Amino acid sequence: MKVHLLRRIAILVLLSFSIPVNASVFDENLRLEYRVEFINQTTYYQLRNDTLLNPDSKLTSFPKWKNKLYKDVSINLTYKEWLKLVVKSRPTWTINNEEESSLKNYVDDAYVDIKLKNPIFLTIGKENIQEGVGLSYNPTDFLSEGKDVDYSQREEERKQDREGNYLVRFESIGDKITFSCIVAPKIDNLQKESPRYQMRLYSLVGDTDVTFSYFHGRHSKLGLNLSGIVGSNTELHTEIGLTKGSEREFLRKKREVGPPNSGIYEYEAYNPSDKGDIFVRSIIGGHYTSANKTNLIVEYFFNEDGYSKSEWDVFIEMVKDASSNFKSPPAGFPQGIFKENLRIANSLMTFRSLRKNYLFFRLSNPELFNYYDSQLSLLLNVDDGSCVVMPSVDYKRFKNLVLRFGVDWFCGDSQSEFGLVPRDTELQLEVKYFF
Repeated sequence: MKVHLLRRIAILVLLSFSIPVNASVFDENLRLEYRVEFINQTTYYQLRNDTLLNPDSKLTSFPKWKNKLYKDVSINLTYKEWLKLVVKSRPTWTINNEEESSLKNYVDDAYVDIKLKNPIFLTIGKENIQEGVGLSYNPTDFLSEGKDVDYSQREEERKQDREGNYLVRFESIGDKITFSCIVAPKIDNLQKESPRYQMRLYSLVGDTDVTFSYFHGRHSKLGLNLSGIVGSNTELHTEIGLTKGSEREFLRKKREVGPPNSGIYEYEAYNPSDKGDIFVRSIIGGHYTSANKTNLIVEYFFNEDGYSKSEWDVFIEMVKDASSNFKSPPAGFPQGIFKENLRIANSLMTFRSLRKNYLFFRLSNPELFNYYDSQLSLLLNVDDGSCVVMPSVDYKRFKNLVLRFGVDWFCGDSQSEFGLVPRDTELQLEVKYFF
């Protein structure tokens, strides 16, 4: 207990050492802007007692609550408009009811932007490049695929608060066309991904923003983004990503164990032999904003990487067999076989992208009753009818202080995507302080 108390005090001291926030320093040749936020987020989990992937909650245990304390620091330093230094980091301390704790500093940005010759720029360092026009999904955000995402945050915040990539970028910004070329190398102990390359072309065609990108890494990808304003209140957008090959994995029976015709199998995860096929991931949607600032967003996401109905049915039947045998092992078979089968099945759970068709709705107003920034989001799995409902409210009555209360409510039967999530509900209470 004393160790945890001392650790808490040390981290609070560390996080409290900072310069004033939201400040700017101006000079004839030098401009410095910096911003510091302190955030404490506490999440309570209402756990499900029995799921197919965690029978009777005996396969693994999940924390009942988690507390995350972090500082979000952003620094922008510009010299004579030809040199810019950008740093954004998040020293974070996390602890839960099982007395597990971690302390880590997440570096989202740490790069130098140099104006070589008008209009050519060179960027070197670590940058969180945010691609795509969708809100709920971004099929063309190629460089950030596989990055950790905090789904307890609102949709816009998820892309902002994530670690960047070490890269070198050349960019030419013209009146009509912007072209960029990015190289993200593999760096021992820093960047484990294989080398990645991306070319991006942007232009404003009439009233429509058009972005075309080509990406080469483990797989070759093409991306297209279109977005534009219709009238004065409506925005429409679409985002399409084409990938040669796929990282998707399935569950299958590896081998029969025990006596012949025992009907008991060890499982394994495998990649289907479709590496040369083209897979489509796309999103289409729009925003409508009324005169009182109420905003409605509707998006449809198609994910060809996801399970079809027949593929999902096979997966569920295998999980049901493993779950039943884990609860009551057949005579002569150790429980460990079925525990490992369930562990492999759990490793394939990429919630929010397991199936092929999703609908996203969000209704929000940033100034409801003056002090309330409220929103209600819904992500629906069209294939099985399961969903997650996500209301949240920010209270902004006090200067430099924002209080947030949010809920994630997972709905669906026991064989659906969101019915397999190990918790019914997440309750989040967040305090954000600027000073």
